[in-house]
Amino acid sequence: MVRRGLAVLLGAALGLGALVGVAAPARALPTPPGYPIRGVDVSYFQGPSLDWAAMAAGGTTFAYIRASEQDGQPVSHNNPDPYYATNYAGARANGLYAGAYHRARPDLSSGKQQADVLLDFAPYVADGRTLPPMLDLEWPRADWGLNDCYNMTPAQLVAWVRDFVTEIAARTGRQAMIYTNTNWWNPCTASNTTFAANPLFLANYSQNPPPLPAGWSSFAIWQHAAGTLIPTSGFSTPDLDVFNGDHAALARLLGGPATSLLATVNSRYVTAANAGTSPLIASRIAIGPWEQFDQIDVGGGFVAYRSRENGRYVTAENAGASPLIASRAKVGPWEKFRIITNADGTVSLLANANNRYVTAEKAGTLPLIANRAAIGSWEKFRFVAPPALVHLLANVNLRYVTAPNAGSSPLIANRTAAGSWEQFDQVDAGGGFVAFRARVNGRYVTAESAGASALIANRTAIGAWEKFRIITNADGTVSLLANANSRYVSAENAGASPLIASRTVVGSWEKFFRLTR
Repeated sequence: MVRRGLAVLLGAALGLGALVGVAAPARALPTPPGYPIRGVDVSYFQGPSLDWAAMAAGGTTFAYIRASEQDGQPVSHNNPDPYYATNYAGARANGLYAGAYHRARPDLSSGKQQADVLLDFAPYVADGRTLPPMLDLEWPRADWGLNDCYNMTPAQLVAWVRDFVTEIAARTGRQAMIYTNTNWWNPCTASNTTFAANPLFLANYSQNPPPLPAGWSSFAIWQHAAGTLIPTSGFSTPDLDVFNGDHAALARLLGGPATSLLATVNSRYVTAANAGTSPLIASRIAIGPWEQFDQIDVGGGFVAYRSRENGRYVTAENAGASPLIASRAKVGPWEKFRIITNADGTVSLLANANNRYVTAEKAGTLPLIANRAAIGSWEKFRFVAPPALVHLLANVNLRYVTAPNAGSSPLIANRTAAGSWEQFDQVDAGGGFVAFRARVNGRYVTAESAGASALIANRTAIGAWEKFRIITNADGTVSLLANANSRYVSAENAGASPLIASRTVVGSWEKFFRLTR
């Protein structure tokens, strides 16, 4: 499609830039300084023969791939991208993190319908390697016969976007990524600021940090260069992107369930000690951030372990001659392990680096090292699922619930982004109840004074006031029923006041999205 006016210079569509498509790796263009993690986005317009191996070898870390769009026909005629499955498989097979996106036509059907189209064509998998589902919202193609804003008012477009991202959150537990451009978003949504909780994929073709759309204080991904036409094929090279952050931040965006390793020799958890700067050792009696790892399938029957604390991969250092440490940005031979299941239900890890088993040396008193030729008691571990890390997003104002002032103030739904104060471990409290432990201070959330006072994260143990029952509503949101008084937790005054367990029925203030990352 040929973009109009400023869109040609500043806009850009995912894989749709006037000339779209490809059969070759992305061309060499300078990466904006300060953004070492690089990616691409592709669609039908890049053609059927992308060289994913070459892109991976060239340093590409992630890819967004078009899965669907609506083609101007009724909603039943939504088009899957014919190359989505091939591109997705190629990206994953070559070690790239991958995500799927939908090209929006808000003038044709509801946001919910089009979100369902995306998820039906490309189901989201919380595996630690999949990027959040993405909405591509920008200038219409010229042949659609629409004005820049799809012949819709700002209020209509904002309602449509909210419909889309709400359905993604309800079905996946993730916030949808939004792809857009400042020069489209601000005029077409009247500079709406209510989507700051959604990660932003910003299109702006330059070498300088781009101006942000209204409401966002930062971007997650920046599309800094469009694909270039390949005259002999009619296709084009992939669009070029960078991630705004380090590998730990990318790991947080990827989400997925974590795992923890319990050494059977001493019943202690393996930790990436000192936030990953020291070797792994089986020394912890409880699971915290340092004890959580993403287990990633890297092909050939091998897995890799990425520390949740620093986003780095565990390596059998010096080909296994030195202790294991979470220090690598990418997976190579030393970062691969084979899982061996033992007859007693435990597991052992065989290092690819030297074909030796990982041991909790000296019964766990020394760091883990891959130096054993056979399996004994020191080489046996169990996988333990850590408490789910969740964020709670209030339905009434699309703001995250926070434990303000590092947990010393009552919980309130007023944050546009999820940081350390907005992270909670969901702990099974038995009997169908859960408890929420604030990551920022390690304290449990309580319905203070048997629910008569606001929720606050200040308890060291789970009692009656710290238990909640999760109620799943018909629209995919959840409500929290406090055991303390059998009342629903409310984002009081539409989120302007602290959370309190005060309601006997579920209304809009009592609905939350339970997001896993």
